[in-house]
Amino acid sequence: MSKQAWLASIPLNQLSQVQINTSPLRVASFWYHFSVFAADFLCLALPLLQSHTNRSYVAQTVDEELGHGEPSQVHSVLLLEALEQAGIDKQELIAYPTTELDDILNSLRNKLLNSKNDYEVAGFFLGFELLAEHNISHVFECLQPYNCAREELLETPYFQEHFKVEPEHIRRALTMGLNCCSDEHQIKAMIHNYHHGIVFWNRFWNVVHQDILEANQQLGSQQDYALKLPSLLTVS
Repeated sequence: MSKQAWLASIPLNQLSQVQINTSPLRVASFWYHFSVFAADFLCLALPLLQSHTNRSYVAQTVDEELGHGEPSQVHSVLLLEALEQAGIDKQELIAYPTTELDDILNSLRNKLLNSKNDYEVAGFFLGFELLAEHNISHVFECLQPYNCAREELLETPYFQEHFKVEPEHIRRALTMGLNCCSDEHQIKAMIHNYHHGIVFWNRFWNVVHQDILEANQQLGSQQDYALKLPSLLTVS
């Protein structure tokens, strides 16, 4: 994973520079857009699964994303509240253009819908979840230097919930993946779709930080550091 996922492998000094230079409104808007997509994506996976056990793993994560049936506890709603605490205006966030993300989300959605068995779906679930802690920490660090004390942002229900449940989401995804595969063909197919998930995350963060990448390219060797976002991985 560390050789393929930019967010897990970028040196800490470079990651810190990315976080400092990121527009909080941009990362907030793109992450909110993804947060709404995440619940839909997981719901699409449910009818593709044949095993009741595997379906229950994904269903537990869907239930948590949707606030256990409480509309006020839906994770995308909690996210809006946390972003408001961080000084992000809700109307500006909603109005911020995120069309660059649509093709990336649609590509992952379509690849999931082409899955024909549980181990292929498990690969997507694993790729979707395995970087969860990295992602949440990155979003938090991109927001916290601005307009909000670190402790206050950390205490919001959204970040309290996600720093608590993401390790469990990862455990479920790993357990499901291990339970699905009984031969080498199934393992390879699962890993193949896991790679699609890593490609998705690399493309996602490339788009979020595109303004930084472009600025870095313009400055070139004048910088003391080189912010090199990942070359997009290709999976045939």
